[in-house]
Amino acid sequence: MPGQGQSQQPGGGGSTPDIDSLGGQMRDPDPAVRLEAVKSLAEANKDEDAIQHLIDATADVDTRVRLKAIDCLGQARASAATPVLVQTLYLRESQPWLKQRVLVALGKIGDPRAAKPIADFLERDAEADIIGTAIFSLGEIGNEGSIPALREMAHETNNERLALLARDAIGKIEQRQVNPEIEIQALRPQPGDVQRPASASAGAPLAGF
Repeated sequence: MPGQGQSQQPGGGGSTPDIDSLGGQMRDPDPAVRLEAVKSLAEANKDEDAIQHLIDATADVDTRVRLKAIDCLGQARASAATPVLVQTLYLRESQPWLKQRVLVALGKIGDPRAAKPIADFLERDAEADIIGTAIFSLGEIGNEGSIPALREMAHETNNERLALLARDAIGKIEQRQVNPEIEIQALRPQPGDVQRPASASAGAPLAGF
């Protein structure tokens, strides 16, 4: 029998959280309640509605809720979150620590649509740690179109650590070309990969999304 706040999956595949109930908790005025709801939504086996609630939570007024939602979307490889996460990366008010978490999540998601925005981000006057995370994310995404920007970074930067990261990222991407099955695995649709409107509070979509 499913416990309180849970509903049985079709076919006897176990139990999942009550998504509607958790969605209601995301509107609770207490950020601690919203944070717990985010954690529970992350356990919903990549349910489409759960992913959308997590996407909406990336605009939460509480920093802890926002960061947890971003982390959970990365762990779920929720490509539906890519447009909103890219928007967050480019928002002027986004703090460096927030950009770091967004870049890590985008790298885990591995959506090729994020490759160009992240490559363009390398040209911004950002902290070395943020640029390093962006480089690493490009390597994780593995899109061949990122190689020119990474080569430029490797050749022109005076920061040896960033140059090394860029060369490593290029190596990862080239390895994907040698072994296409790596790319096939990354591009296979995920259970949470659905096309839904971005949260209205996340800002206007960037071109290409």
